[in-house]
Order: sequence, then C-alpha cells, then structure tokens
Amino acid sequence: MLRSACLRRCALLLCWIPLTIVVIVVMWSYYAYVVHFSWLYIFSRPFSVAYLCLFHVCFGMFSWSFWKAVSTPPSFPSAEFQLVPSESPLYEQEHGDMEKSHIFLEITQNLPIHTRTATGAIRFCLDCQLIKPDRCHHCSVCQTCVLKMDHHCPWLNNCIGFSNYKFFMLFLLYSLLYCLLIVTTITPTFIRLWLGQLFDTCVKLHVLFLMLVSTMFAVTLCFLLIFHIWLLTRNKTTLEWLSVPFFSDGPSSEVFDVGVRANFLQVFGKKKALWPFPVFTSEGDGHSFPLKWQMSSNNTLAMNGHESHGYVLTSVSPEGVSVTIAADD
Repeated sequence: MLRSACLRRCALLLCWIPLTIVVIVVMWSYYAYVVHFSWLYIFSRPFSVAYLCLFHVCFGMFSWSFWKAVSTPPSFPSAEFQLVPSESPLYEQEHGDMEKSHIFLEITQNLPIHTRTATGAIRFCLDCQLIKPDRCHHCSVCQTCVLKMDHHCPWLNNCIGFSNYKFFMLFLLYSLLYCLLIVTTITPTFIRLWLGQLFDTCVKLHVLFLMLVSTMFAVTLCFLLIFHIWLLTRNKTTLEWLSVPFFSDGPSSEVFDVGVRANFLQVFGKKKALWPFPVFTSEGDGHSFPLKWQMSSNNTLAMNGHESHGYVLTSVSPEGVSVTIAADD
C-alpha cells in the first residue's frame, strides 16, 4: 500500500513537468522581449511603446486563457448517473450480460443516453460506478469520468472537456497570436543578426532563441488550432475523431453535427461580446447534446430543423423492444 501510494505521488509530480516547462518558457520570452528587445534594443521610443502595448495585450489574453484552461476542473457526471446503493448489489449479483443490460435499460429509461458500446450495451464505468452520459469518457490520468472529454493535455496537466473546451480553444488562438507577434516584430532584428550587423552578444542570444522558439511553437499551434477548428465545425471531440461513437443502430460520426453555426454556439454561446474572453458561455449541461436525429417520446422520428436524407435510426424502448424507423428522401 505504501509503495503504491508513493508511486502515485511520483506520477502526480511528473505530470507537472510539462506544465512547468511551458511556464518557464513563457516567463523567459516575456523577459527577453520586454527587457532585451523592446527596452534595450529598440531606440525609437514610439516603436518601443507600440510594440510593448501590442505585446502586453496578447500576453494578457494568452495568460488569462492559459490560466483558465489549467485551473478549470473538468465537469463530472451528476448524481443521477451514479448507481444508487439499492442498485449496486443488484448489478453485482448478476453475472450475465443480458441480465446486466436489462438492469441498465431500466435504470436509463429516464436518462438522456443514446451512445452505446461496440456491442450495443449501455456504457458503464466500473471505476466510477456510473452510467456514462453521451460523449463522456473515463480519464486514466485524472482517474475520473469527464463530460464531453476531448483529451487529456499534458502541457496543461488537465482534462479538456465540456467545462473548459472554450478556454482551450482561446488558449490555442492567443498562443498563436503571441508567437506570431514576436516573430513579426523581431524579424528585422533577426535579419540584421543574420547579416552580421548586430554585435551585442546578449541581444544576439535572446533574439536568436526568441525567433527559433516562437517560430517552432507558431507552426505547431497553427496546425493544432486548424485541427480543433475543424473538429468544432463538425461537433467532434478528439476521442470521437479517433474512435467513432456507437449508437443503437451502429457507429455514426455525424449524429452530433447539427450545423456549423449551432456547433460553434454550443461551445462559445450566444453572447457575441463574450466570445473573445475566457469566461464560461457554453450551452447545455454537458450530459446531453442536440442530435441530428432524435427520437420523440412516441418513437417517431424527429429532426432538429434539418431535411431528411435517408438516415435509419434504431432505438431500444424501455420495454426492451427494438424499434427501427427509416426516413426516406
């Protein structure tokens, strides 16, 4: 027990190493740009002030979104998805999959659950002892189930999910702008260094490393931001991109895609004035999401404002009867 506890604590400490590296690099970039470049090297005060103003705006928004992405805990399933004390012994006593599936169907008949396992069973987390809501996954690092889990980011030492996905997107955006501002403003100085017209060794080192590090991060962040913008417009998480979610009628990668505008508003909310700021404005509660096709209470096919395109949806009613409804063009 003592050994396993020590190993867990060591693993927790190791998880902070990537985040610590990011903080150190950011602190150094601030020092190098403000002190050595803008203040000591730029002799024109108007240019120096202009550079510092732009830099601090980008740095402030980057730091704010970075802090929110790191400090905001992921959202966890509510108590209604937990097995109540009276249901846990009943589940543990059953050994057959059919019997357990029947128990889950009875428990989940009033829960907004549509996703299934690859075998068609209700998704259940043995570690957390709860029925997983749609798009919820168990994080092996955080040791808990996370609502609309996208991925566990080691550089932030946090799970990215429903509660902080907007902060993560803004963190990528402002990180890219931060790096691009540094690259753009120090490029003339870097060219002078390359041509041998810069003789201050200290400035040389800071400019060289600022250019290399900022360019490297800018390229990486650009691809990462484009990838997550594509996921956002398709209403997918990274986990859903890697593994297509299953429903009662089989796998589908487009069920949560309700249109680019609606997909964007799910994450950033309807208040346009708050879109650029890392404050929580996401829609919903993280437990249920609008579907391209939804079953109404009387098992008729309903669609959220879209035309029919020949989809087929199979649903399991509370009585255990499989109902298949087709929609033709």
